[in-house]
Amino acid sequence: MPSPPIEVFLTTIASQPALRQRQEYVLRTLQVKKIPFTSYDLASDEKAKRLWKRKAPIDKQQLPGILVGGRFPGPFQDFEDAVECADLDTFLRLKESWDPDIDGEGTTLTATPIGVPGAQTPLEMTPEHIRKQIIAQQTSPLRGKGGIPVNKRTDQFDAGTEFSGFGLQGVQVSEAELADLVAELGLEGDEAGDLLKGLSSAA
Repeated sequence: MPSPPIEVFLTTIASQPALRQRQEYVLRTLQVKKIPFTSYDLASDEKAKRLWKRKAPIDKQQLPGILVGGRFPGPFQDFEDAVECADLDTFLRLKESWDPDIDGEGTTLTATPIGVPGAQTPLEMTPEHIRKQIIAQQTSPLRGKGGIPVNKRTDQFDAGTEFSGFGLQGVQVSEAELADLVAELGLEGDEAGDLLKGLSSAA
């Protein structure tokens, strides 16, 4: 059986740097340890706000907040202490079993995308009907390009042999790439032509 569900209560209206740092700390810790959780934005989700106020003690409702299996395990400071003491398994009840039919209290919230960095990936924040289109359109950037393997190309030369002292040894470049570089540098007309000829002739 799975462990009790972990619900994280956040806010997108986090004007205080300390609050933003605490939210990022909780999210980063859970993600690094690959602990599944559901996050809610109290700034836009009234049901989540009511649930948090009902479950957390009045004097400990500061955000970010955590419920484990519908119970309040402790404030952020306790979470931080559990991380530092390698006692997160106990704090989050990760080794306990959870049966929603027996242990659940019938209060289930609908998870919706929220704009707190780290709460969801950009794809998770995308509405379902658009997400399918994006996934369908995602293709390999190399698809359809039957290019010549790097070791078979004859139009490139080693930049390190021509421009010594710049740490470019082993960097292969072509005249076309040099032309692009010249364009990016904003050089035009005779300046660009002279530079390109000089680089090409050096090759």
